[in-house]
Amino acid sequence: MWRLQETDAAKARLMDNKAYVAAPAGNAHGWTQQAKLLGSGLYRIELTQGHFYRFSSSNEWAGNLTVYDAAGYQLYAGLGELDRLRPLDDPLAHELLALRDGAVFIKVEASGGATSTQVDLLVETTGASLGGDAPRQIDLSSMGQGPGAAQAHAAFFGGAGADRVVGKPRAPNTLFGGTGDDVIELKTQAKTLSRVDGGLARDTLIVGFPSTAAQLSRLNAYGPYRHLAPQGSQPDAHALSGSPDGAVIIVRSIERVQFSDKAVEFKDLPGY
Repeated sequence: MWRLQETDAAKARLMDNKAYVAAPAGNAHGWTQQAKLLGSGLYRIELTQGHFYRFSSSNEWAGNLTVYDAAGYQLYAGLGELDRLRPLDDPLAHELLALRDGAVFIKVEASGGATSTQVDLLVETTGASLGGDAPRQIDLSSMGQGPGAAQAHAAFFGGAGADRVVGKPRAPNTLFGGTGDDVIELKTQAKTLSRVDGGLARDTLIVGFPSTAAQLSRLNAYGPYRHLAPQGSQPDAHALSGSPDGAVIIVRSIERVQFSDKAVEFKDLPGY
């Protein structure tokens, strides 16, 4: 179901922020807090602007994990198989950068939609993704620790300053520039899906492939691509591809792209 009914949302269990405890040190994403919840059903999780979140469930117990925004629109739907002997390699999980204070609804169910007290929901978060009004230079490759850090999803939320942000080349990145003239560098080295929103002012995206390889298509940033409230019913974002590794960048509010051969106004790219 792509839209959560208001009557169902009203019955959601509110997660108490007191449920958060310190996350294990040295984790790949750099999480600082986590909350472990047990029992299938619908949860309401309050978000803090600029913080980065991950909602996940163990494949050993959960067959379904669905994430809805505050208005009830579906952001993510994952389906796993109940296989306690050989669980799936990756947990059901969705990462989210909170662009404003608000809430999300998380539904977790056992396989087949059954009710179970053993279904688990893990909420992880960090405020290290939050920038400020002073200009910053930040390299997201320093986010997280351990052997999986280079591939762990990274995020940054900028303020009024003119930030320069370098994304992780081998990981998904979710970046919001804020109100300054920002420079965002995403020279990818893996087949990933990243989301970049420059915010206000004049922002530049740096990529590692030539302009002749660039492919642009319009889309509405709903579903797996949505990370901001939609700007009406018309397409409000673009998918930029062309990197030889197969990476795709969902782009909004970027005015200029620096390719490996030249700089181009975003609005002048074919397909805009």
